[in-house]
Amino acid sequence: DTLYMFNSLIRGHSFAGLGDEAILLYIQMVAKGVMPDHFTFPFVLSACTKVVAFREGIQIHGSVVKMGLEEDVFIQNSLIHFYSECGEIDIGRKVFDEMFERNVVSWTSMICGYARRDQSKEAVSLFFEMVEASIRPNSVTMACVISACAKLRDMDMGERVCAYIGESGLKVNTVLVNAFVDMYMKCGAFDHAKRLFDECVDRNLVLYNTILSNYVRQGLAREALGILDEMVQHGPQPDRVTILSAIAASAQLGDFFFGKQCHGYVLRHELEAWDSVSNAIIDMYMKCGKQELACMVFDRMSYKTVVSWNSLIAGFIRNGDLQSAWRLFNEMPESDLVSWNTIIGALVQENLFEDAIELFRVMQSEGIKADKVTMVSVASACGYLGALHLARWTYSYIEKNEIHCDMKLSTALIDMFSRCGDPQSVMLV
Repeated sequence: DTLYMFNSLIRGHSFAGLGDEAILLYIQMVAKGVMPDHFTFPFVLSACTKVVAFREGIQIHGSVVKMGLEEDVFIQNSLIHFYSECGEIDIGRKVFDEMFERNVVSWTSMICGYARRDQSKEAVSLFFEMVEASIRPNSVTMACVISACAKLRDMDMGERVCAYIGESGLKVNTVLVNAFVDMYMKCGAFDHAKRLFDECVDRNLVLYNTILSNYVRQGLAREALGILDEMVQHGPQPDRVTILSAIAASAQLGDFFFGKQCHGYVLRHELEAWDSVSNAIIDMYMKCGKQELACMVFDRMSYKTVVSWNSLIAGFIRNGDLQSAWRLFNEMPESDLVSWNTIIGALVQENLFEDAIELFRVMQSEGIKADKVTMVSVASACGYLGALHLARWTYSYIEKNEIHCDMKLSTALIDMFSRCGDPQSVMLV
C-alpha cells in the first residue's frame, strides 16, 4: 500500500530528526497523487515543528481544512504544538479554543507552549482551567507548570501545584523533582531545594546541573563546589553544562587553582571546541588576575564570537588596563551593544568624559541603538562636564528612541541636570 509506505517513511524521517527530508517525502507523495490521511498530517506536522518550517506548516494546515480533517483531535494537537514551537502561540490558542474534544495532550501542548514562550501567567491559569475541566495532567504538564511558577518567582503558586500533585496521587519522577528544585532555587528557597535534592535517590545529570547552575547564578559559589565535589565522587560524569557552572564558581571566588583544574578537565575531555566554555575560561582567568592565560586561551580559539572579544575587553577593564581594552575594541571584526557599553562605561570610570561622548556619537553613526546602560554612562559624562546643551541632547535622544527610564537611569538624569544647573529639567524627570 503506497499510502502506508509514505506514512511510514515520513514518520521515520521525522522521528529521526530529519524534518526537511520528511517534508520532501510529503511533497513527493502529493505530487504522485497519493491522498494523505489522518495519520499523515501529525507525522508531517511533527517534521515541520522540528525544523520550524512555518510556511510549509501553514500550507499543511490549509490541506487539513480542505480535506475536512480539522476536527481530528490528533491533528489538532499537532497543530497546537507546531504553532507554539514556531512562536505563533495565539494561532495555537485559536486551534485549542475551537476544539470540541480536548485530551491531556491538547492541554499540555498549550500549557507548555505558554511556559516556553515566557507567558507563564497564561500557562498557570490554563493549568487550573484544566483541573476544573477534570482532565488529569501528566508529569510533562506538571513540569511545564512548575517551570512557569519558577519563571514567575511565585513560590505560593508552586506550593499549590505541589499540593495538587500530592492530592492527585501523581507519581513523582526525576523530571518533576528537577522542576521543583529549579523552582525553589529561583524563588530563593535554597533549603527546600537542597532537601528535595538530598531526598532524591535517582540523581541524574540534569538534576545536578540544575542545582549547580542555580547556586552559581545566586552567587553561592561555595555551595556549588560542595555539590560538584559530591557529583565527582558519587554522581554521573560532568558534562559541558556542569563545567560551565564549575568555571563560573571558581571565577566568582577568584580561585585560580580550582579554575586551572577545570581548564585541565576541559582539555582532557576536548570541551574547548565549545566557544561558551572557552569564553567562561577567559572570564575566569581575567577575574583571577591572570591576563596572559586569558589571552592565550583567546588566541587559541579557532572561532572567536563577539562574546569572546567582550569577555577579554571586560577583563582588561576590570583589571585597570583600559589601553589593552581599547586596542582590542578597535581590532574587533564585529561589535555589539555590549562592546560599546563596556568601553563607554570604562571611559566614564576613568574620567575621560569627552572621549565617552565622542564614542557615543561614533556608535550612533554606525547605526547601533543605545539602551538604558549606554544612557546611564552618557548622562554621567554630561553631568561631570556640566554641559547643559549635551544634557538636553542626551535627554531628547532618550525620548526620541523611547528608552524606558528605570530607577537607575532616572537617577542618572536627575544627577546630570542638577550638575548642569537646570532645576526645571530635574523636576520634569
